[in-house]
Amino acid sequence: MKKLLFILFISLSIFHTEAQNSPRAEKLLDELNNKLTSYKNIKAEFKYALINQKAGVKSETKGKVFIKGNKFHANYMGIDDIFDGKKRYQIIHENEEINISNHQDDDEFTPDKIFTFYKKGYIKKMDIKQKVKGRNIQYIKLIPKSSSAPEKYILLGIDSRSKNIYNVIIKEKDGSTITFEFTKFSTNEILPENLFKFNKNKYKDYYINELD
Repeated sequence: MKKLLFILFISLSIFHTEAQNSPRAEKLLDELNNKLTSYKNIKAEFKYALINQKAGVKSETKGKVFIKGNKFHANYMGIDDIFDGKKRYQIIHENEEINISNHQDDDEFTPDKIFTFYKKGYIKKMDIKQKVKGRNIQYIKLIPKSSSAPEKYILLGIDSRSKNIYNVIIKEKDGSTITFEFTKFSTNEILPENLFKFNKNKYKDYYINELD
C-alpha cells in the first residue's frame, strides 16, 4: 500500500511539473509580446508548407500579411483576406467569390493570430537553440492544454537578437507538419488606409456570400 501511494505521489509530481510553464519560456514570450505590441504596424512575407508523408501530401506557398491594430490584410493561395475592424472579407479570386463575416470566432487561426496565438491555451517549455541561416533561433515548445486540440505541439522559433518570430512549426496528431517561415519582416511603415478596406466596386462580377 505504501509503495502504491509512493508511486502515485511520484506520478502526480511529474505531471504537475510537466503541466507548469517554464519561467524562462514565459520571460522570452513576454519579451516577444512587448516587442510586437510596440509596433504601429507589421508587414511580413512568409513561406507556408504542409507535409503529411502518410497521406502523400506536400503543399507549399508564399504569402504576405499587413497588420495594423486589430485590422489585417493577408494575401495567400490566391485569396485576399481583409479584416477592417468590424467585418472580414475573404476574396477568392479563382472562384470569383467573396465571403463576408463578422470575424467573431476566437478559435479560428486567422492571419493576424500568427503573432498572438501563443498567449493562452498552451503549456510553455524551453526547447532547442539552433543556428539557422546565420541567426540564433531559440525554440519554445507549446503543448495544448486541451486534449481535443488537433496539434500535438507547436515549436515557436524566436530570433534571439531581434526578439521577433522567425518561424512556427506545427506538429499535428494526424501526422501533418505545418511550417510558417517569415522571409521578410518590417515594422512602422506608412501603410495606405485603403489597404484595410473592402472596395465592392472592384469586384462587380464576384458572387458575394453574406455568412452572418
